[in-house]
Amino acid sequence: MKNLTVFTVSAAKPNIIVKRDDSSRIEPQAGWSISAENPEDIIHGFSQLKIKNEFKLIGYQYFSGGNGNGIVWAIPKSTELPPPDECDRLDDYFLSPPRPQAALDEFMGAVEGGRSPLSYLQAAIAFHELHEFGAMWHGCSWGQDRILPYTDDYREDMLSEIDDRETGIEDYLNYIHPWGELTEIPDILNPHFFYQNGNPTIIFYSVNDIGYYKLNRYIHTFEKESYIQKVEREEIGSAPGGIIF
Repeated sequence: MKNLTVFTVSAAKPNIIVKRDDSSRIEPQAGWSISAENPEDIIHGFSQLKIKNEFKLIGYQYFSGGNGNGIVWAIPKSTELPPPDECDRLDDYFLSPPRPQAALDEFMGAVEGGRSPLSYLQAAIAFHELHEFGAMWHGCSWGQDRILPYTDDYREDMLSEIDDRETGIEDYLNYIHPWGELTEIPDILNPHFFYQNGNPTIIFYSVNDIGYYKLNRYIHTFEKESYIQKVEREEIGSAPGGIIF
């Protein structure tokens, strides 16, 4: 791993408070509509990222029976946001979301930063948050992911209950949940950054308990000159239990 940077789990959280005006929030109309929420607030929550001057992020909201989904696009700042019924529809995608004609293929193409390791970690988290934009109830998925380790002092937390100074990552994983067999034991549990074949790369692990417990590994591989990224998720452990909502 070239130029390895290992982060505390706290680094994977937004680090700027973004004030939102919720006083006039109302239930969205049924079907697709222009979202009353601003997806740029997600980017504004990360200190190392910003929207390029020539673009803006916009969102559409789908709502039905208390369930919600959304979609985010990047469009030129001067472009008016068309209502959903004036947009092309992506029929190969869930719920056939609207796409404005002027939209970029990848909304992360409208995001910039200083290309620091932390900026790439923040861009990886923002990517998931933007893909979960507008999610409600059964529409939620990423919102249940808890990035590992659960605390920055996880070894001390574990040792307070397990009196064994030789405990390692596998012990911690089974301490937080009984996984049974794991297909992989991470060498580095904390979120980390490195260059792979010249591409900035972020890896982190998470637990998601929707339906059943899943131990996930996420690999974010970035383009060399932008925050556009390809994301791979691999389930390296599972266990019964979980939640249904």
